[in-house]
Amino acid sequence: MRILLIEDDPILALLAEIALEEDGHEIIGPAYDVAGALSLAHEHVIDVAFVDINLDGHDEGVGLAQTLYEQFKIHSLFVSGQIDVAKANSGYALGLLSKPYSPNDLSRSAHIVHSLVKGELPLNRPLPVPLKLFTESRGLYGKKHE
Repeated sequence: MRILLIEDDPILALLAEIALEEDGHEIIGPAYDVAGALSLAHEHVIDVAFVDINLDGHDEGVGLAQTLYEQFKIHSLFVSGQIDVAKANSGYALGLLSKPYSPNDLSRSAHIVHSLVKGELPLNRPLPVPLKLFTESRGLYGKKHE
């Protein structure tokens, strides 16, 4: 799966990139801000975006997830410690992987999100503890957030 990784902390971005690449995913980025993410979205075919909500001290990841879907039809997974913000904006992402998470949680979450993007329901897999799926997301389970 081709994952656009958006994380403004270079160390967390590197750790996520390593874990996901070891699991066989192709990482686009990482992007450290909205402009970088949109530039990469223009240049690459992307299956899903893993979006940190708090970019450069602001909750710019929410608007980015919305833009990625509206302009490129790229679904997002919020990867953030901003749980309340993520839940309040659940229509813009497939779910939330809460920080902190383990490399195994990240890997398992990527497989579950890949199933969702392909239109499959991963109900036979237990979710990693820090992963919450949002059923009200755009296009997920046939519903759209307007």
